[in-house]
This record gives sequence, structure tokens and C-alpha cells, in this order.
Amino acid sequence: MIAGAGKVIQGEHVIEWSKGYFIALPGLMGACFSATEDARLYYVHDEPLLRYLGVTGSTDRFAPTLYPAQTANAKLREAANDPRAQDRSRISILLGNRNFPQTRTVTHVLWAMYGILPAGSIQKPHRHQSIALDFIIDRPTGCYSLVGTELDVNGQIRNPVRVDWAPGLAIVTPPGYWHAHFNESDQEAFLIPIQDAGLQTHLRSLDIRFS
Repeated sequence: MIAGAGKVIQGEHVIEWSKGYFIALPGLMGACFSATEDARLYYVHDEPLLRYLGVTGSTDRFAPTLYPAQTANAKLREAANDPRAQDRSRISILLGNRNFPQTRTVTHVLWAMYGILPAGSIQKPHRHQSIALDFIIDRPTGCYSLVGTELDVNGQIRNPVRVDWAPGLAIVTPPGYWHAHFNESDQEAFLIPIQDAGLQTHLRSLDIRFS
């Protein structure tokens, strides 16, 4: 939930939400959203995959699940303050569901992360076979991504396309493309990457690589 407040009703489940909340909903039953103030939602679903396969859903794999903003922000800050944080490829938390212990994903198909790009930091070039949808929540001036198909001999992206970040921007990185994220400012930036990595992990085809 990018802004606003309200509730969503799906069957017997009633979930109240406000800015910063994450909600995962199964797809068989319709959901009714209402707002108590003007709201903006970032909505990702896997209907295009079902349409491509020519199938319809028959069984819900999980129940409506709420990830409160207070918990998500506290866990993200805990990860950022970890002394080993700068040694990791990214500083983030994964939204998990106990029904998917193999893939550790928010649904059986979709993988969702809440991440921070610290001031003056770089998330080095990496690639994977899942499609990456990076939603920029907030950023200072000086944040951008580089995207390309190949690395040079120094492990940097050859002839990259530069994408400058803006709040509310959604960046689509195709499968197999190298991409790197940069924060050249003195302030933190926040983003939400969502991928079809649940499906790719189940198929053993994610193939994540780093430069």
C-alpha cells in the first residue's frame, strides 16, 4: 500500500490496511477494497501466466495474509543495522508464507522483497531467470540502475541502459539481463522487487549469478 488507508474483504476475511502494509491474496474469490482516505496501491498478480498456459485456478494455496508496515520496517532496519550487512549482495527482507517452505516466497509463484539501498552504496551486477519488477518507493536524487545483456572483462555491464529512479517508478528487467543498482546520494533509498522466482525456484531454473 503506497498511500492511504482502508480495508479489503475477501470471503470471511476482513483486513484493515494503511500506508506501508503488504497484503497477499489468493485468486479464486473476489476481493472488495474500500478506502477511508485517498489511496494508491501497487498490485502484482500472476493472471498472465494462467492465461498463457490456458488454465484456471482450482484451489487456493494460502489464506489472505497481512504483513504490517510496523513489522516490515522494524525487520528491514534490523537487517540494515546488522554488522555484516555491507558484506551481502543486498539489504532486504523477504516476505514469506509458511505454506511454501521450499521456495520461501510470498505465494507459490511470486517472490516479494522489501529492500533498502544505503547512501553511497552499490548493489553489484547480478542476473537471474526470473522477471524482476522493481518498484521505487522513495529515493533521493542520485539513484539509478544499469541494465544490459553482457559483462566486460572487469565484471561491469557492457553498454548498459541507465534508468534513473523516481518515486512510483516501476522497472521491468527481462530474464537473464545483468542489472546493478546505485545510490550516489547521502540518503537511503527504498524499493520493492517482485519476481516470478517462486515458480523459477520450484523448476530449479532461477540461476541467479553475480559478477
